[in-house]
Amino acid sequence: MKLVFCPKCYDVVKMRYTKTKCECGKSWGKYEKDGLMSQIGGLGIPLGFDNNSLGDALHRRPESGLGSQFTAFVIPKKCDHVKEKK
Repeated sequence: MKLVFCPKCYDVVKMRYTKTKCECGKSWGKYEKDGLMSQIGGLGIPLGFDNNSLGDALHRRPESGLGSQFTAFVIPKKCDHVKEKK
């Protein structure tokens, strides 16, 4: 799963197949039709969740405590799956 972080308003929004903007409108992202490639623009910084790790954490969701951890990462500036539009 890909998300967009805005360094201006600190909002994080999930990428969709239509352009999704942060709260202040300075960052946006969207998936291409293939569901793998994406575009990101403005001030946006792409983030990723490891889908398998997230699924495992959801499956292991505890009744109380700190919760289950999963892997999240900042997508590098040069990535074959993300096109940056300024």
